[in-house]
Amino acid sequence: MTSEKNNRQEKVVESNPSLESEINSARINALELKLETLSIITESLWNLFEDSGLDPRSDLKGEMAKVISDRAKRDAITVRCPACHSQEKANASYCQKCGESLDYLGDISPFDY
Repeated sequence: MTSEKNNRQEKVVESNPSLESEINSARINALELKLETLSIITESLWNLFEDSGLDPRSDLKGEMAKVISDRAKRDAITVRCPACHSQEKANASYCQKCGESLDYLGDISPFDY
């Protein structure tokens, strides 16, 4: 009987809607803060772009296309795991199959993580 009571109490904790709501609310708040920070960075970069005499509309579109292309190229780079020899993405820290550390020596953008 005591075991059944403990199991019921554990289930209540696992499915506690108010706890889940608080966790989701904290996640949303963190994402909103990140979004606000990115918005400030974007506006600042836009202002710097305009102040430098570049045409933001045409130059920005060209730069965005370049970034998209560069990311696709970096995403396609793979390395062979030294332990199990599986192909893994170069920006992965560990092999997804065996957990071995991967040490890619090429250039990886900080935006790839």
